[in-house]
Amino acid sequence: MGFVLRLRPWTSAETCDFFKVWIIILGSILMQHIDTSVVYHQVRGQGVIKLYIFYNMLEVADKLFSSLGQDILDALFWTANEPKTFRTIVRTVFHFVFALSYATIHTFLVLLQATTLNVAFNSHNQALLAIMMSNNFVELKGSVFKKFAKANLFQMACSDVRERFHIIALLFVVMVRNMIAVNWSSEHLREMMPDIFMVVGAELLVDWLKHAFITKFNEINAEVYRDFTITIAFDVVKSRDTSAFSDYSDQVSRRMGFIPIPLSIMLIRVLSQTFTLQSKTSIAICVIAWLLLLSIKICNGIVLLGKACVHVTAYRELQVNFSFFLIYRLIFV
Repeated sequence: MGFVLRLRPWTSAETCDFFKVWIIILGSILMQHIDTSVVYHQVRGQGVIKLYIFYNMLEVADKLFSSLGQDILDALFWTANEPKTFRTIVRTVFHFVFALSYATIHTFLVLLQATTLNVAFNSHNQALLAIMMSNNFVELKGSVFKKFAKANLFQMACSDVRERFHIIALLFVVMVRNMIAVNWSSEHLREMMPDIFMVVGAELLVDWLKHAFITKFNEINAEVYRDFTITIAFDVVKSRDTSAFSDYSDQVSRRMGFIPIPLSIMLIRVLSQTFTLQSKTSIAICVIAWLLLLSIKICNGIVLLGKACVHVTAYRELQVNFSFFLIYRLIFV
């Protein structure tokens, strides 16, 4: 707004937001050409074991694309903020097209994940859902007996946080798609909730057990998680600097290995197919919902910044007190 009114120059963070908005808009338009019903029936026609293997492949592809996508978006943002010459403009256009292609492909992979999970929920014997949940315990077996340093544990903790948010978003899509199919029947919702809580509960239980045994076998003090919190708090505080390259959500997302753009495009695709804007009332409801979400985002940012400042202040006070203690020991002891 300040740029539009000529009150201040266009910042680097606003440039990044500008390109992210256009990637989401164009990606949503491209995803409108994909018929989710056809995708659902194609996935549903496969066997249980084949779907289990397919879901695991999608999980691996999602993690790889998240890592690759961060580099693609960083290349776009850095190029877009370079001094404007003909060469940098051409490079920016190239990186933008590349980033848009990546976002569309990654969104399609996430949509396939949500569709496979939806098929698991709607299967009669729910054998697929049980097999998919057992995959969490396979992850537990493959992690607890490995040698971990603190840096590796931090990376795993960030990955687990990202994975939890990702599975909750997928479950939200599954719930919305199923509820619209039964005309928002509360009885069907009561039938789904135990399965949803079971999936989330299994994810939390496996993560807790995994971190408990990793810290036990590697003799890592649990206080290390407080250090992880302080590291993330510094990311949030530094991103609020006037010369910050991007906002706090980008800084923390980069630390977590999380890219919100594919999930955003998928949610827009699913919700646009679920809800139709055919009357002024529905448009008003959508506007109110958007304003409510915007308010929640702003309040969430304020709360996160406040909590981050508390952690950073406490850490700096601890450093000062420890310095005084060392000086006292050197002089009087």
